[in-house]
Amino acid sequence: MNANLTFSKTHVACACLVLALFASGCGKPAPEAAKDASPAKAGPQSSPSKPSVEMAETDVASAAARILNTAHRNGAVILHGECGENGMSDPYPLHPPVKLEPMNEALQEISNQYQNIYWRESRESGVRVVDSGTKAALLKVRVREFRIVEDREPDAALAALWRAPEVAAFLRKNHVRLPRKMSTTKKVISPPMIIEMKNALVADILDHIAAGYRMDPPKVWTYGECTDKTGKKDMVIDVQMK
Repeated sequence: MNANLTFSKTHVACACLVLALFASGCGKPAPEAAKDASPAKAGPQSSPSKPSVEMAETDVASAAARILNTAHRNGAVILHGECGENGMSDPYPLHPPVKLEPMNEALQEISNQYQNIYWRESRESGVRVVDSGTKAALLKVRVREFRIVEDREPDAALAALWRAPEVAAFLRKNHVRLPRKMSTTKKVISPPMIIEMKNALVADILDHIAAGYRMDPPKVWTYGECTDKTGKKDMVIDVQMK
């Protein structure tokens, strides 16, 4: 009987040991599992990207448009450029770093570097960055009536303006060449652009076209002019929306 009792105690002890080991194994994860299950250590957090306040080497036309875009302001950049065999170029280089904001300081830095370039702001026309050497006679042409009530790409909207009788007559009379091919592709704009103006200057119409892209910038138009030096003596005018 003692042998049987001993045998039973041995079995009970073994069973308890097995249960204990099993319980221990289930209740405590393996070292690797514990390592994986532990909360991740806080590593270096990437800070939210800040808007760029400077840009690389560029020119006044590109920089001024970018400054106004960054400030979410409507406006225009009006410069006298240089004509060459490869088209019109901006004669006002800006070397890095080129400040983009705040707007007032960034534009003032351009004026400080080039004394003939000034800027002003008004409620009607937004911000104007102007080269005092630019005649910009095209911008002073008065159009009897101009109307757009549809979705148009910027180039297509400009092409409609160049077809206005008063503008077309000015371009012919002054031997003006428009170096860029104007697209007639339509683009869905929400809401559609609606412009109806009478007895308005070309500059005012350009302001309204730029402002018409409420949901889809550009909001800034640029005007560049130069005299063709290839012998034709034509006036080259390039207008873009940016």
